[in-house]
Amino acid sequence: MIKSTVAAVLLMTLSHSAHADWALDKANSTLSFVSVKKSDVMEAHHFNHINGTLTDNGAFSLVIDLSSVDTAIAIRDSRMGEHLFETNKFPQATLSASIPSKALAGLVVNQTAMMKVPASLNLHGEKQAMNADVSVTLLSDGNLLVSSNKPVFVNAGDFNLIKGIEKLRELAGLPSISTTVPVTFSLRLNNQ
Repeated sequence: MIKSTVAAVLLMTLSHSAHADWALDKANSTLSFVSVKKSDVMEAHHFNHINGTLTDNGAFSLVIDLSSVDTAIAIRDSRMGEHLFETNKFPQATLSASIPSKALAGLVVNQTAMMKVPASLNLHGEKQAMNADVSVTLLSDGNLLVSSNKPVFVNAGDFNLIKGIEKLRELAGLPSISTTVPVTFSLRLNNQ
């Protein structure tokens, strides 16, 4: 009796996770980046408002509200929105990625699968292909944890952001601000 109950629970968990969609758990997810100024002064920042989904066929979408950038300095947040991201014209960035559906179906509870995921970032009116090295863990509740294994490097020149960085540098009176930023993430996706 106990064996059949355990087997039934396992089958329900596996079948539910194999044919499920997931939605981003905003309260337990982070998207962060590091800026470098004056050649060697690093500062960590993040976005407060991100939203995303993952379908059971592996289609992932993440929407980033660029006005929610949080650098821990209000005037810098405002300047980044106005001069760098130009949120009046480009309020959001979107990331689309494809996690192989076989990899999703093959996930085992509480084990992590590492994979290289092709992605496309649409930022500031420009779209660029990239790859992300990620860890995907199927949690015991059927939810997923997707984290970066390595930073994804975003080059400002690829997204027409150099002029904005130069304006930020000028406003802050800095000798330099790096035009490449490492981006990391930890995303919890809840089974729907």
